Amino acid sequence: MDRVKESIFNVLGKEIIGSKVLDLFSGSGSLGLEAISRGCSMVYFVDDCAESISLIKNNASLIPEIKEKYTIIKSDAIKFIKKFDDFAWDYVFLDPPFKIDSKIMTEIFNILFNSKIIDENSVIIYEFFFKRDIKSEIGDFEIFKTSRFGEKKVIYLKKELIVD
Repeated sequence: MDRVKESIFNVLGKEIIGSKVLDLFSGSGSLGLEAISRGCSMVYFVDDCAESISLIKNNASLIPEIKEKYTIIKSDAIKFIKKFDDFAWDYVFLDPPFKIDSKIMTEIFNILFNSKIIDENSVIIYEFFFKRDIKSEIGDFEIFKTSRFGEKKVIYLKKELIVD
């Protein structure tokens, strides 16, 4: 497992057990598959690239015992989150291409913030190129943890910061 994934799952710890995970821009599906291996109850893999969908299906098929724990959806991220309203996700993984347009990410964060698919307990894990200025993208979300791995930065966000 790479350092980024290892760090993410160390931060999430045992809270991942029994959780619902949305893996947007899934790529190979490695984040969602790791979440399943650590005990989450379900993962939705969402990607609009046919090659990524094929890769996710192939990678998931290597672990047949997890078949009931995931759904693979070929869709644009914005279209998916605009129409989904079944329940609130516990975790949302956002690992878009480094060169994704800032306007797209701003729209995604606005939709997430104003929808019912996340709540005050949901955590968004956003991976991006470390030089990217994401302040305007994330809107009213609050960052509660930041990590950097070479050219990749990972931030953890919530709607409201809950202080113990």
